[in-house]
Amino acid sequence: MDPQYLSDILEDIRRVGRATGTEDRAESITSRMQARIDAVVERTSHASIQPRVLHVEWADPIMCGGHWVPEMVELAGGVNCFGDKEAGSFRLEWPEVVESRPEVIIMMPCGFDVKRILQDVPLMADREGWTSLPAVQNNRVYVIDASAYTSRSGPRLVEGLEIMAEMIHPELFSGMIPEAGAVRLYDELVRS
Repeated sequence: MDPQYLSDILEDIRRVGRATGTEDRAESITSRMQARIDAVVERTSHASIQPRVLHVEWADPIMCGGHWVPEMVELAGGVNCFGDKEAGSFRLEWPEVVESRPEVIIMMPCGFDVKRILQDVPLMADREGWTSLPAVQNNRVYVIDASAYTSRSGPRLVEGLEIMAEMIHPELFSGMIPEAGAVRLYDELVRS
């Protein structure tokens, strides 16, 4: 099992179901997961804009997410500033980040929970040009529990997709963020 896309994760669950004689249960699980993915895609299809999203998988050096993360951003109705569904994570240069003018920033350092990620916020915020970024100016900087919702190739990525959808399109989604699942910086807590 080496998933690159959300559909690969669904297929891995089906593969485990076949190997363990629990195909019906695996199909039931994946059908529900696919319905949730489809619901996000359908709702974001009504968005009037697609904001530019920077997903930060590591803060120093700055790296963007790869594999399923760019796909999740697209499905949630955003446009990736960086990242490619066909590639893994890669390093970014800070001037590139500033030039990309992200409208939403989602910090998701690999394997970290919200509390740990908050320790890395100064690594970003102390950089020249941080305060000029549209996401910062408009209070659209988020921290998501990457350990639970974006870093691990499992069923909780669907919940991560729903969380990202609310971050990217709060005008279309609400109530998708579980308690302690994410924090909105420089403003009120999205959930704490």
